[in-house]
Amino acid sequence: MSRSLKFSLALSAAVAASALLSACEKQDAQQSKTQPAPVAEVAPQQSKSVVVYFSQTGATKKLAQVFKEARNADEVELQLVKPFPSTYDSTIAEVRAERESKQWPALVNAKLDVDKYDTVFLGYPIMFGTFTTPIYTFLEANDLSGKVVVPFCTYGSGGRKASASELKTLEPNANVTIAYGISNKRINAEGGVEKAKEEVATFFANLETGKTEEMLMGGFSEQRPLTAEDSAVFAAATKDYAYLGLKPLSVSTQVVAGMNYLFVCEMKAFGGPATQTNVKIFKPLPGRGEPEMIVVEK
Repeated sequence: MSRSLKFSLALSAAVAASALLSACEKQDAQQSKTQPAPVAEVAPQQSKSVVVYFSQTGATKKLAQVFKEARNADEVELQLVKPFPSTYDSTIAEVRAERESKQWPALVNAKLDVDKYDTVFLGYPIMFGTFTTPIYTFLEANDLSGKVVVPFCTYGSGGRKASASELKTLEPNANVTIAYGISNKRINAEGGVEKAKEEVATFFANLETGKTEEMLMGGFSEQRPLTAEDSAVFAAATKDYAYLGLKPLSVSTQVVAGMNYLFVCEMKAFGGPATQTNVKIFKPLPGRGEPEMIVVEK
């Protein structure tokens, strides 16, 4: 084979290889255009809100889980160094002594890394008309200035508004919102947690639209004298609360998925002096349950 022929064959092979390589590169480029680029893994975003709560009987813990799930928040359950006594009467006696002496109980986990959070959902049972004493310990251990503080509570008869008002006084540099509350009886009843979820969803909607206590009360009619039907509804809803010594004086109503009643009452709780208070009662639509007391609020 001549030298020139060998050179021509080598050149042809090089050109063919170059063309093949070029074709492969074009094919790879076209595939890269049509195939999505691999997605980099993103670390889960840290929650900017936290549910902090103390629960004595478990009712507040149930409600705390509702708030946690609704906002995908972190969770801190406050724990006493020395638990409250096991009986109701002994616990009440101890809490009364703490309130009179203002010696608040020690907590295992009083300190919170508040810098991690923008919003603190603060939950508690009501004792003596406001939040229970471990909450004072938490408030003294943490500076909530600049934070949004959303109170929620469980109670026997009431204390939602009073506890939120006290929080505003103790935390003047925080944005303390309106509070949500539900009675122990209602959340512990069958379907109570689902009912709380529905109400908490409405509560958040009210927060997001800037509703105030006054605006939420705006849908009721003017107060008027009681009819026989009003009295029957009141008696049915308050039959388990004889210790409050409630006497209805007038009533206003609001229709929302049933009938909402706002009774102005005279109250002589535990035989004490007469005070004026508001009692909210809800009467479901016919066939959907009996009237129930929602809250007692001064």
